[in-house]
Amino acid sequence: MRLTNGTMEAVLLPGGGHLAELRLSHSPHVNCLWAAPWQTADPCSPDFIRLTKSYGADPAGLFLAGYTGHALCMDLFGLPSAEEAAMGVPLHGEAAVQQWSFEPTAKGCIGLVDLPVARLKFQRTLSLADSSSVLFVEEQIANKSTENREIHWVQHLSLGPPFLVPGQSSIHASLDHAISWPLGYDRQSLIPDHMSFEWPQAPSRTREMLDLRIPFQCPGTGFVAAARVDTTRKFAYIVVLNWQLGLALTYVFPREDFPWVAIWEENCARDAAPWNGTAQVRGMEFGTTPLSIGREAISNLGTLFDTPVSWILPGNGILRTRYAACIIAIPPEWREITDVIFEDDTLTLIGSRSCERISISAEDFVNFFLKVWGAHRTG
Repeated sequence: MRLTNGTMEAVLLPGGGHLAELRLSHSPHVNCLWAAPWQTADPCSPDFIRLTKSYGADPAGLFLAGYTGHALCMDLFGLPSAEEAAMGVPLHGEAAVQQWSFEPTAKGCIGLVDLPVARLKFQRTLSLADSSSVLFVEEQIANKSTENREIHWVQHLSLGPPFLVPGQSSIHASLDHAISWPLGYDRQSLIPDHMSFEWPQAPSRTREMLDLRIPFQCPGTGFVAAARVDTTRKFAYIVVLNWQLGLALTYVFPREDFPWVAIWEENCARDAAPWNGTAQVRGMEFGTTPLSIGREAISNLGTLFDTPVSWILPGNGILRTRYAACIIAIPPEWREITDVIFEDDTLTLIGSRSCERISISAEDFVNFFLKVWGAHRTG
């Protein structure tokens, strides 16, 4: 499904519902999202099972066989339990391996998918702003069971070449406390295991400080970390700059709904298929859940940094959220973003100095988010 308003384009895949491409209409060769460098297939295609077996079999292979761009982790972040895996649940939950349906609307489309094992129904409404490079996304999950269910709801935003590349790109986000992955990274982790730090500075294994805003600093390594969204903010942001292209990809989301960003980087560390020692990808995965350690471990965790790590979906209940993605032209001399603010229906990026400002406007920008409060969690 290809959406366009003449200014911005978005491409959605029915297999897994992935948001595979975000680009400006006048720069069609620049996809701001990461495209998997290996062969992928829709779950309903004959190639899917073959690719699943080639990419590590169940449950990780199921996810990797269709994964690209911005994926949805629902209602699990991490590996399934043995019982869930036996029922066909893959890494990061069912949504990414089900066949979605799309219904066109005046400004975009509605994507629908059933999660049969979890007994959930998910809906995503995407709308392009009039003549502006802004994509509005509204999401809803409905529980078809009478039992309450603890859910993980994570936007698996993946970034990489040719938009996120060493020497011409940086990543900025409204984060504070962070902690590294407790389980290592195939013995090739860039940062020590289970180490607390303050975004964006993290210790390396040699105790030198690394700026995690800079991608792909050390080939042959990778890392995973959980970062809490700044608690002083109502709206959080993730901004990816490419100053050579003069573009910034910006995601904005309610901090109350998505208080975590799971940060993952693969930099030519994994040799097995489909990675083959050549993949470069940075995940900035905003959601309800800090680490992809599975349902039981997250439930046992309870909270992290005094912040909840999951949502409870009531029996027969509905939960809602929304976020926006924008592509904004920036001056080529910009190297960082220090803040993102709303002013009426204008979103403004602030550079290294308060006088450095670039804005993008879209009708009802603020109202789009204000409608969340008091309406996003209903039983």
